[in-house]
Amino acid sequence: MERLFGAAISTRWRHDQATQIRVGGSNLVLAEEFDLWWAPQKLPRTPLSQSNVTLSQKFFEQLVESPVPLDLRAITALKRSPLSLDLYAWATRRVSYLKKPLRISWRSFQNSFGAGYADTPQGKSRFRGNAIEALRRVKAVYPQMRMEILRDGVLLHPSMTHIPMSHRL
Repeated sequence: MERLFGAAISTRWRHDQATQIRVGGSNLVLAEEFDLWWAPQKLPRTPLSQSNVTLSQKFFEQLVESPVPLDLRAITALKRSPLSLDLYAWATRRVSYLKKPLRISWRSFQNSFGAGYADTPQGKSRFRGNAIEALRRVKAVYPQMRMEILRDGVLLHPSMTHIPMSHRL
């Protein structure tokens, strides 16, 4: 949690035109402040209520404007696979806000989720195999997700949210 609340998420994009290059980006700080109390390997002596986190205004607004509820049963089922957990959280948001099908190449997929894999034919193959297995696990716990695994990537289709709208807060 310390790393999460200390994180800043940066996105960058680049658009090449005939004679010009346009580059942009955005930075998002998750928490303005945090004060966490815990005792590793022991039951907490200090009440957890003493811990607090102040989310940044921008992050809070994004959470409220575009919520992504996750099913705790799915998280429990996927907890032994960090890649499956990452893909579940990512896919849940991505497919529920899609307006039309989206094709994602394996290269782009590896850039987003496979930083620890070598940029070699063997590393790409290993990542692809692990990602396919993780996506199958995600599909098993989130059957509403409409997704196709292709030779050159993944095709996502607009899908119902994993948590139906009537169950959202």
